[in-house]
Amino acid sequence: MDQQTISVIIPTKAHPSRRALLRRAIDSVLAQEDVRVVPIVVINGPERDPELRSEIIADRRFRVVTLENADLPAALRTGREMVDSKWFAELDDDDVLMPRALISRLDALEKQPEFDLVVTNGVMRGSDSDKLNFDGDVSAIEADPLRAMLRQNWLLPGSWLCRSDTVGIEFFTGIPRFRECTYLGLQFASRLRIKFLDCPTVVYHTDTPHSESKSQAYFLGVADATRRMLELRLPPDVLDHIRRWLGDACSTNAHYYLHEKDLTKAWGWYRQSLRGPGGWRRSLLARRFAYALLRP
Repeated sequence: MDQQTISVIIPTKAHPSRRALLRRAIDSVLAQEDVRVVPIVVINGPERDPELRSEIIADRRFRVVTLENADLPAALRTGREMVDSKWFAELDDDDVLMPRALISRLDALEKQPEFDLVVTNGVMRGSDSDKLNFDGDVSAIEADPLRAMLRQNWLLPGSWLCRSDTVGIEFFTGIPRFRECTYLGLQFASRLRIKFLDCPTVVYHTDTPHSESKSQAYFLGVADATRRMLELRLPPDVLDHIRRWLGDACSTNAHYYLHEKDLTKAWGWYRQSLRGPGGWRRSLLARRFAYALLRP
């Protein structure tokens, strides 16, 4: 492929309720100017709309693969395996690339070949307002992206472009089911050279119905996803910070199961929340356990 070809991985369940959203996302990719785009559509799991799947497969502009199990990390990894261009990006099926998004990222990397990937700002669109993902001095993020990630997740889905020869399949192996952007951001920041652009190039929709980030599975799965981050090779101070995240997530799960009157699970999560930095702050939760045990 030529030097201007960009593969864009689009993982999707192709659920009937997301049909219009997926079409909108694909249209925003195909509308990109001054680059050749190859959408890699990874249809992910059994909830797919057969008619929609047939339409996508019939379109010769796409490369399509179907996975039988709904697994976003597997979809991202499979999409990365299919990349055969010099550059690649990713877009969620309910988000939109802004006009000239890809050429602006490509220009940045071509002008500064010492960088492995570029990350741009993005518009976070809710039901009644828009806001930028990061606001302020972007040079402060670029100076120390790893610790900046501890303050705020700067890696939106659809906000980045990578060189294929430096960002290999190993970055997409071991991604947790949830908080995948934080996990990828920590990997990128600890192992690669990142160029940040303050200009927004993607619209990230925060209120999409039936999103996994709003599900109970996500709510309860943050702890396990955070535990996976501790397996990364990171500096001790960063790992300590992630251990605090883990303790808070375990405490959240303990509160949930207390509310559900499942004291066995609540106690298990509470004990886990006491481990690591800041565990003493969560000892106040013991009062709720005592109250729950004493109630008739």
